[in-house]
Amino acid sequence: MRTLVRSDDLDETRAIISTAYSPYELRALENPQNFTAWYAEGSFPGVTLSGLSYGTETLVAPEPLTTYLLVCQVHTGRVRVVSPGREEQYVGPGDTYVLDPHRRFRVYWGAGARMTTIRLARETVDRAVGSELGREEPVRARFALGGAVSRAAAGTWQGISDAVHREIVTGGVARTSPLVAAQLTQATAAALVATHRMLPGGEPVRYTGNVAHPAVRRALRLIEESSDQPLTLSDLAAAARLSPRALQEAFRRYLDSTPLAYLREVRLERAHRDLVAADGEGPVTVAQVAYRWGFSNLGRFAEWYRRRYGHSPSRTLRT
Repeated sequence: MRTLVRSDDLDETRAIISTAYSPYELRALENPQNFTAWYAEGSFPGVTLSGLSYGTETLVAPEPLTTYLLVCQVHTGRVRVVSPGREEQYVGPGDTYVLDPHRRFRVYWGAGARMTTIRLARETVDRAVGSELGREEPVRARFALGGAVSRAAAGTWQGISDAVHREIVTGGVARTSPLVAAQLTQATAAALVATHRMLPGGEPVRYTGNVAHPAVRRALRLIEESSDQPLTLSDLAAAARLSPRALQEAFRRYLDSTPLAYLREVRLERAHRDLVAADGEGPVTVAQVAYRWGFSNLGRFAEWYRRRYGHSPSRTLRT
């Protein structure tokens, strides 16, 4: 694995890990002058393994992960995981918990706590749930806190987790063999579904690509090709050959979003790309990039950007 953070700078840590995961709140709760952080990452196609530790009592509160989930295992120390208004769990060495992609969590790290996380795409796990239930289509996976359902299940998960660790840490063939990577990814998702606590009431879901609704694909094509143009909901509906209301319903069903929210995310991604590519000492400004991608209100642009990337657009431009 490659170390990406070894720092006593809280803002630097927040910026780097927000980019790796999702925007999140990071706060030293005790002795902030003693704050330290370590973060390392490695992967093969389909799975990302990360290691994290904080040197003082720390609060981590990420935005909902939406497109992926994390299986977290504590190795040293103790953490308290809270899903506001729903569940709370204390997790000690050897125990695991799953960060469901559809809700918020607050994770309180004890001083010196260390854990590893296995990251899987939501779509991969949804397909594993569908297979477990004997369904041809994916079924939305919803996980409870509380770790494995039994000691035997914990042992099964530990075995697949160890295999993932070996492949990544020792540079196994999964990093270079797409077939091995795909099989190990599917096995990891299947083991997760079979061993960890799930919430009832999963619903069939569909994804973009070959299985997406043709109308949604037509709207997505317009967004991808013309996101720098002043598109409206009516424009997207016309391209999709649906009424605006029907298009909104289709986006909610297939993408768990709305057409204009999806458009905004594409524009944010492209603005971020332009800011990263720009010379911080050159003539490009944040305002120019924002206006290019349709953000006429710079305050809202900065707020959305910070929420997604964990820091201001001007900081990206300067680095």
